[in-house]
Amino acid sequence: MAEAGVGLEHGELHAAARGDDVLAAISALRMRGERVTAPRRAVLTVLAARADHLTADEVANLLGEGDVHRATVYRTLDLLAASGVVSRQHAASGAARYHLATTAAGRRHLHGQCAECGAVVVLPPEAMRTAARMLRTMVGFSLALDQSTLVGRCAACAATRGGPSV
Repeated sequence: MAEAGVGLEHGELHAAARGDDVLAAISALRMRGERVTAPRRAVLTVLAARADHLTADEVANLLGEGDVHRATVYRTLDLLAASGVVSRQHAASGAARYHLATTAAGRRHLHGQCAECGAVVVLPPEAMRTAARMLRTMVGFSLALDQSTLVGRCAACAATRGGPSV
C-alpha cells in the first residue's frame, strides 16, 4: 500500500474519513488513558465528517450553540492535539487548523502549503524523517512532524512561474 495518501489530492485524502475514523480516534484516546466524553466525541465526529481542516471556531459553529460550549471546544482540541489524536496545523497565515491525525485506514500525512495559491498538498512523512533526525542530532531540536506545515510552491504554481522555490 502506498504511503499515507501520496498521489492523492489533500481533499480526497480527508474526504475518505468517516465513522470508522471516530472509532479509531476514540480507541487511541482510551489507549492513552483519556476519558471519552460527549464533547470529545462530538468534536471528533465533526472533524471526521469534513475533508477540510477546521479552526476551533469552525468546529464550535458546526456543533451549534447548545451542544458544546465554545470554551469546551477549545480545551477539547488542545487535549486532543496534545494526545496526538488530532493534528494542529499552524499554516502560513491565519488561525490553527485541526484534523484527525490518524484515521482507521492509517492515513497519517504531512502538509505543504503553497505560498502563492494557498493549496494544501499531501507530503509523505518519510520525506522529512531524515531532516528531523539531523535537527535532533545537530542542535537537539525535536521537530513535531505531525504538527508542521511546510510552506513552498505547489507544482502548478512552480510550472507557471518558473521554478520550484519561493
